[in-house]
Amino acid sequence: MILTLLSLLVFASYVGVMIYKTKGIPYSISDTYYILSNRYWFGICMILPSLLLLPAALDASTENSQFLIFLSVVGMIVLGVSPNFKGAHKKAHIAGAVMSLVFSQIWVGCNSWYWLLLWAAFLIYAITFVVKNWSGNLIWDLTACKSMFWIELISLLTVYLTCLL
Repeated sequence: MILTLLSLLVFASYVGVMIYKTKGIPYSISDTYYILSNRYWFGICMILPSLLLLPAALDASTENSQFLIFLSVVGMIVLGVSPNFKGAHKKAHIAGAVMSLVFSQIWVGCNSWYWLLLWAAFLIYAITFVVKNWSGNLIWDLTACKSMFWIELISLLTVYLTCLL
């Protein structure tokens, strides 16, 4: 429990500081890498919380789903060591992000499926935003509502809730 809370504290602190520095919600958590003066912080703040969370996540897992959270953590580590998604690390970063997102949500579905209902809040937000701000370009509108940030945040939140409750 202590490691889980420490993991959450590190991750929430990073996101909070980045929201403060950008004076608003960034387009994605990964996008914050580009505003850091010491860019190693991004990797530290992706890898450390993932490793701290792993023991609690394994404890919260069914025996048959443990590999899913392990693969999700591997995805976060790949993300952390390949932060430059606009340049040299694009393929690795995207692979890590997809691994982390997909495997974490399948894991949540196997262990505490009801937390997946949080995705309904995102869908309501995104649909409402797009309808109110329709520009004729769905991709542009989804980018404008900072959908990637919310997708990343909800995927992490569902994992933390599964571990903590």
